[in-house]
Amino acid sequence: MARKGISGEVAGFIGTLTDVTELKTMHEEIHTLSITDELTGLYNRRGFFSLAEKQVKLAEREKRGVFLVFADLDHLKIINDAFGHNEGDQALRDAGRIFRETFRETDIIARVGGDEFAVFPVGAADAGTMDIIRNRLKKHLHIHNAQAGRRYELSLSLGMAYFDPEHPCSLDELLLRSDKLMYDQKRRQP
Repeated sequence: MARKGISGEVAGFIGTLTDVTELKTMHEEIHTLSITDELTGLYNRRGFFSLAEKQVKLAEREKRGVFLVFADLDHLKIINDAFGHNEGDQALRDAGRIFRETFRETDIIARVGGDEFAVFPVGAADAGTMDIIRNRLKKHLHIHNAQAGRRYELSLSLGMAYFDPEHPCSLDELLLRSDKLMYDQKRRQP
């Protein structure tokens, strides 16, 4: 509110200032918690769908192909039953770390279910890239499993589905296709 002096000119202002920095920081922290899996530190299902949906729409608009990786941590129930749920949680954290080592920081990596992970490699679109990623993931799994003191080996079943901009589909459809491919691979394992 402005106060006028004797001459009619503004002589001063009266107001209230509120520092909202702490409130803004708290809102950002709450948002981060709402899209992050607390066990692995990766995105959760909500975070994954929010970010990946935008990437699918962008790929469709730009007429470029992209793909989605769906993975299942094999034998988690056996790990839980044989070594306890704390060790099962550690297996999930280790899988999350392996995904972070395999993919780029700009890729969308999430734990979307109990032992299920999804990755949307941003900007990666060809079969050659898919092979590179598959091989890099195998390498990181091998390195992890070769470390001394491991009571079990981690293994992952993968499904990779391609988004063709000439025949666009929703993120849900792409996820269903990659999930089916992952289960096909899982059935072929000994």
